[in-house]
Amino acid sequence: MLDFPRTGWADGMAQRPDLQHELRAGMLNDMALMLCRQFSVYTAAKQVAMAEKLQLPLADYKALELIMEFEALPTGQLSQLLGISSGGTTALINRLEAGGYVLRDRHPLDRRVIVIRPVAERCQAVESIVRQVAEELGERTGRYDMEQLETVQEFLALCLRGFRRDTMQWLDNRHDREMHDL
Repeated sequence: MLDFPRTGWADGMAQRPDLQHELRAGMLNDMALMLCRQFSVYTAAKQVAMAEKLQLPLADYKALELIMEFEALPTGQLSQLLGISSGGTTALINRLEAGGYVLRDRHPLDRRVIVIRPVAERCQAVESIVRQVAEELGERTGRYDMEQLETVQEFLALCLRGFRRDTMQWLDNRHDREMHDL
C-alpha cells in the first residue's frame, strides 16, 4: 500500500476518484506484468543457474521443481506441464530417478497411474535456493514493517492459489478432452 503524505497532491487525489481509478488501473497492470512475465523471466534465469549448479539438464531441473511443488505428480500431468511427449517424460524421470531425486510410486486411488514423488534428502540442494531467496528478501525488506510484510505475503499467497487453481483446471480440462477423444 502506498503511503501518501497527508497534505498536497494526495489530498487532491482523494477528491478525484477518476484519478484514483486511473492510478489503480496502472498499478494493477504493472503488477500483472510482474507476475505474468517479469518474474517468469527471472525465475527462468535462476532455473538455468540452479540446473548448472546441480549438473542437471534444464528440463530435468524444471521437472524436479514441478514434482517438488505438487509433492506427487502423475507422469501424464508432468508431461503436460513440461510440454513434452510421454517418451521424453519417461526418459527424464529415469534420469531423475537414477540421480536419486525422485521415486516412482502407484497412485493410491488408481494403481494403474504412476506418480512421481521427490526424495526430500536429495532435494535439499534445490531447497537451498529458497533459503538464499529468503536471505535476499530479508536484506531487501528491512524498510517494511510486519503489517506490510503480512499484506504482501497474503497477496502473493492469494495469487499463488489462483495460479495453482488455474493450473489444475487446465490439467483437468486437457485430461477430459483426451478422454473424450478416445
